[in-house]
Amino acid sequence: MNREILFPTPIYFKMVKDPKKLNKYLFPHIKAWSKKDKSEKKTNAGGGWHSPTDMNFKKEYKPLTDELFAMQHEIFKDYGMQPRPGLGNMWANINYPGSYNKQHIHPNAQWSGVYYIKAPKKSGSIWVEDPRPGPNIILPRRVKGIPRALWRAVIYPAIEGQMMMFPAWVPHGVEMNESKEKGEKGWRVSVSFNFIQVAKNRQDVAGTHRNVKVTDFAVTLK
Repeated sequence: MNREILFPTPIYFKMVKDPKKLNKYLFPHIKAWSKKDKSEKKTNAGGGWHSPTDMNFKKEYKPLTDELFAMQHEIFKDYGMQPRPGLGNMWANINYPGSYNKQHIHPNAQWSGVYYIKAPKKSGSIWVEDPRPGPNIILPRRVKGIPRALWRAVIYPAIEGQMMMFPAWVPHGVEMNESKEKGEKGWRVSVSFNFIQVAKNRQDVAGTHRNVKVTDFAVTLK
């Protein structure tokens, strides 16, 4: 018989140019920010810190937004999207030991993702789930070793210096940080973000970057 796989869900990965240099630069800024501002109450649970979502408007984080835009332009080309990406919002996460992120999706955006700054051993992996309602209503019994494309959920380890992007409607969450390291050595530090599409004729576009405020960026799935 013949078979074709339809309605694929793309998950993209890319390493930044010089991850050690970038992360060494970003970590002190985020650490100082966490001391200054209280945590937002979003999908974070267990005592983790969630920054305000205006990180993309702060000049000190431009080295990271440059990397994110470069990857997003590649995704637009690969996925057949036009005319250009805009960065809706961006925020930092510090998952201290015992903290995690509830399963959720990101409405009002096309692409969401994460960049890893610190990821100690056993500090929590991200998981993504099949977004289609049909396969989640009736779960068939399966033999071992089925193709990866047929899995219902996939877990990806956090890799320092790696950017990961996926459609904003993909359900995802972060496991509990179970690191045994003491102090900040046990922190899991990452940056999350949402990209949207921006029209070419917008007068407020500066260069290739476009920051657009997006609200209601995360909805927890209970």
